[in-house]
Amino acid sequence: MFIDTHTHLGGFPAIEELSDVLLTRNDVASWRTKYPEIFERIQREEPVDNSAALLEAMDKNGVDLTVVQPTPGISNDFVRSIAQRHPGRFLPLAQATEWPWGAKPSYELPDPGTPERVARAADRSVNELGFAGIGETNTQSITSHVDPRLVANDFAPLMDVLAPRRLPIQFPSGWTQFPGNLHYQDPLWVDELAGRHPDVPIILTKMGRSIQRYFDSCLTVALRNHNVYLDVVGTSVDHLRTALNALGPDRIMFGTDWTYTWRYLRAPDDVHSTAIRLVKAAAINQDEADGIFGRTAKTVFSIN
Repeated sequence: MFIDTHTHLGGFPAIEELSDVLLTRNDVASWRTKYPEIFERIQREEPVDNSAALLEAMDKNGVDLTVVQPTPGISNDFVRSIAQRHPGRFLPLAQATEWPWGAKPSYELPDPGTPERVARAADRSVNELGFAGIGETNTQSITSHVDPRLVANDFAPLMDVLAPRRLPIQFPSGWTQFPGNLHYQDPLWVDELAGRHPDVPIILTKMGRSIQRYFDSCLTVALRNHNVYLDVVGTSVDHLRTALNALGPDRIMFGTDWTYTWRYLRAPDDVHSTAIRLVKAAAINQDEADGIFGRTAKTVFSIN
């Protein structure tokens, strides 16, 4: 089974106006500040279902199952309703935290009751609504601490929800298209969290996104904690090969980060072809390829 563990469903009509200019990685990374009028418009628009485009990309590239989650501006309910219409093709993750959304994002610090509220919402998502885990989490919306011990204290209620069923949670590393949280995307602090909650699979998405300092942190945390996994989104051949040598293929998963912006990437290639080519360039044997393309994801996400 070929599994993509990292995509975001939902889009907005205005972004389609940029389909001819979102060609390269740099185009996508900077679109929000380069085209602020488009970003402002999509905040007033109703989201649209772009799952047909994702299914087409999956079929084109031989992907059997895709793990899907919301993106800023898209709700859990929106993603869940799409996933329910495509059983066997989409496996939904819930968003436990708010990501900055708006031309003027809020700079208010989370209040003391936030960790418990987040945990209650996550509990409903995974234990009542059928989500398979928690997607990329905005750490600064749960905690204002920088000491890893205090950050881990604030995450304890959420992790306690996930631990009994060994449900996974994702934390982004490197950079994102959206403002804030960059301090926490150097994931060295995750070492404290992983050590306290060994029954919760923690996925450091993007493996540092080809930036050496972030990759070093990802690998250091994964080496110390067997419940920490990496995905291949945005990484380099050298970093993936180093991670394979250090961790083996049963700690690394395939992902594309297909979204309403990354779907338009085509220079030098689309996100699926780019990620597949990356893995094939780094994996030196079939066992490594099998682990990355599906075996590890089946274990982490309990896919039968």
